[in-house]
Amino acid sequence: MHSGRSSRLDVGGSEIDEDELLRAALSAWADQTRELLQWIDQQGDAVSESRSPKQVMALGSFRTHLVMGLKALRYAES
Repeated sequence: MHSGRSSRLDVGGSEIDEDELLRAALSAWADQTRELLQWIDQQGDAVSESRSPKQVMALGSFRTHLVMGLKALRYAES
């Protein structure tokens, strides 16, 4: 059970708050996810040219889940 307090971790000889580490990791994930979504959007129809219909549907589902993940993160931070 979590006590509500974040602990400190020794990372490379420096103490870092666990909450700060989580925020940094989530921020990096969000940045990379936005870049990936932007790349997929820029590709447009070219993404589907070399893929089967099932692969295109899977990529669309993947994209939807990434967008939902970004929204969930935004709500969790507010």
